Amino acid sequence: MARRSQRGLTLIELLLAVAIGAIVFAALNSLVMQSLKAQASGRAGNELVYQGRFALERMVATARGTAPKLLATPAAGTTGDWFSPAMYCRNAGSQLIETVTTDTGCSGTTVIASNVSALSAALPASAGAVDRPLAALSLTLGTSAAPQAVTLASGVRLGGGTQ
Repeated sequence: MARRSQRGLTLIELLLAVAIGAIVFAALNSLVMQSLKAQASGRAGNELVYQGRFALERMVATARGTAPKLLATPAAGTTGDWFSPAMYCRNAGSQLIETVTTDTGCSGTTVIASNVSALSAALPASAGAVDRPLAALSLTLGTSAAPQAVTLASGVRLGGGTQ
């Protein structure tokens, strides 16, 4: 009996090749999905930093344009009358609003940042009589898409100068 030479693949070889290909494809798919999630998370974090820097720079610019005066501790989540006639406050929708000092309900429509979880305007703990025009501003932003919250802070002297 003469042996025939084999041409092509047997069914078992074909099934084995398909199974190995499926395993490799599943591993690559998982890697690509993780990369896309990491990219989206990084993008969300960068957007928070951008919004926070914009908002903080706007508040600092307003402070530098405000005449020096003695500062009193403002209501929580606001800058009070520090930068009168402008005021910054965090509304119930987690937005940082630029409004006027008479808007005690923070109902202004000029939104300068979203996803704001905290706004702090405080006097430095060691502020003496000379340092009273010095404002310490802090802004925290965060979303579920970003890996962690972003907190930015700045010290500024009313009428100009930074701490």
